[in-house]
Amino acid sequence: MDIYIKKAIIHQFSPDDTELYLADKFLNITPKIEEYLRKKIERVYSDEAKTGMFEEDSPFLDLLTDDLLESSAAIANRWKEEFVISENQKTNDLIFIEFSKEGVDHFAFLRIALRETLIHLGGEVDNPIKLTQNNLPGFGTGADEALVINLQSRKYYLIEKRIKYNGTFLNYFSDALLQVAPKISPKKSIKEIEKTANRIAENFNQDDFQFQSKVKSAIFNQLEEKNELSPEELANDLFDSNLTARLSFVDQVKEAIPEPIRFDEIDASRQLKKFENQKLSLSNGIELLVPNHVYEDAESVEFIQNDNGTYSILIKNIEDIQSK
Repeated sequence: MDIYIKKAIIHQFSPDDTELYLADKFLNITPKIEEYLRKKIERVYSDEAKTGMFEEDSPFLDLLTDDLLESSAAIANRWKEEFVISENQKTNDLIFIEFSKEGVDHFAFLRIALRETLIHLGGEVDNPIKLTQNNLPGFGTGADEALVINLQSRKYYLIEKRIKYNGTFLNYFSDALLQVAPKISPKKSIKEIEKTANRIAENFNQDDFQFQSKVKSAIFNQLEEKNELSPEELANDLFDSNLTARLSFVDQVKEAIPEPIRFDEIDASRQLKKFENQKLSLSNGIELLVPNHVYEDAESVEFIQNDNGTYSILIKNIEDIQSK
């Protein structure tokens, strides 16, 4: 992912007095700071990201100008108006970034909750372990909330967390701050597909372990081949001999997920890894981890249903066995 950090500024929100401390100058982008910010941005393009497109007359886009200092202060103040009702507040760094991705200008807003951390002070003899406040999370940790906007297309990627207010959980970021209705994330979309497939299979008495494996294989194959999921194609794979089940599956998936499920710019590797193997837990305590291409090969694995209702698994053509 070709990302170049142009400018960045950090404001801070304090829960003690619910005030913003606004910076008046940009960060000095050292190589380490550039790496830190770039990794945080890269993690926004994940299977947990909600996506959408801002309208041209979006009130939030009106806050974005060519002056990052001015824009960041305006957005930070709007963010505080919506976040301040949260019942669980911490010190937060609000990081605003101008960057280019593949040569196209982008804007990012990262909310990062600061942590308490124990550190070891080498020069201290009596008490070398001390608790420090307001520490940024590590390089491999994503932002608590994040917004990335392609300034050319107005497409956005959003990682958001609900806040609790008067016993209710609110999507304050998308509903109130951005005033958008994003598509649900690919991760949640896939979970919804699995739930729907299992519900339909149960209605038609197909919900055994072989059907569960069939669902995993179908999702994996489509992601690997096309980087997207088609409800119609999944229906054909899962319910090929039952027209009613196919139609029910497609209708229910599209009711829950109206938009196509695509991984444009989003890293699908976590979902591919999740579905690349069949994990079987047997009643006698044996657990099997079988790669999809092996599981689907009748010359490698065969499942036999015995007359007494039990199963036997025949693993064939093994060239070598190692103990690990």
